[in-house]
Amino acid sequence: MGNREYVIALREKAKIGPKTFQRLLITFGSPENVYKATKEELLSLPRMTASKVEEILNSKDFLTEIEEHISYLEELGIGIYTILDSDYPQSLKEIDDPPPLLYFKGEFPIQNDLFVAVVGTHEASTEGIGKAVEIGGVLAKRKVVVVSGLARGIDSAAHVGAIKEGGKTYAILGTGLNNIYPSENVSLAEQICKSGALITEYSLNVPVNVGQLMARNRIVVGLSQAVIIVEMNEDSSGTMDAMNIAIKQGKPLFVVRKENSQKVEELIQEGAVPIEGVDDLDLVLDYL
Repeated sequence: MGNREYVIALREKAKIGPKTFQRLLITFGSPENVYKATKEELLSLPRMTASKVEEILNSKDFLTEIEEHISYLEELGIGIYTILDSDYPQSLKEIDDPPPLLYFKGEFPIQNDLFVAVVGTHEASTEGIGKAVEIGGVLAKRKVVVVSGLARGIDSAAHVGAIKEGGKTYAILGTGLNNIYPSENVSLAEQICKSGALITEYSLNVPVNVGQLMARNRIVVGLSQAVIIVEMNEDSSGTMDAMNIAIKQGKPLFVVRKENSQKVEELIQEGAVPIEGVDDLDLVLDYL
């Protein structure tokens, strides 16, 4: 039995979150050692409850089932990395709450020097969509992997731009790989598998929920060396979340200027570097 089975048991059967998983790993040294710990040792951890200890210890009963499921996923062409694997992206290991495991379909990780997140509102204007396609395309021509979240609007347009130019793109999902969201992007998701990868921290059949869509932002930003916000509006809570994560992670943040946009001006005041569009992408790349 390898690390993958123990990590999946803790994450999906015992419902251990990323930060608690880190605490367990630091305390006991390995996922396997968690199951060798006594109830008293587990209870001594901060915010650990008796019911959660029972969940952790009982999750060991699922190891054989998990091993069989991993074989099934391999037949589907789905790969798994845990945070303990050498192929797990180093940049993700460095964030506050790295996902303990990642499921992916496609080529991941791609051995490129640069990964840039291109994000924005799902209620994008025609102009915003056009700019996102252009930016995704120009980055792809420069051999940059375009990272985004497969959402409607700016995210989808950035993926499309990269694919159109024969480039590579990653889509970070807030669902399992069997539940592409939004559903109209199933075809785009299939193209992305051939031009990069679909990546998620959630198991195969996990449905969408708002918390998971927000949680994926830390992965979008964490994988990337820089973040470009193409367009946002008053309701762009996901985009604002990505902005705050970029600032917290110390990632260079760029925003496409838009006339009379209070949101854009607020971003610039927060430290974002304004750009006009594709003509300024050299500035982004030089900055890196």
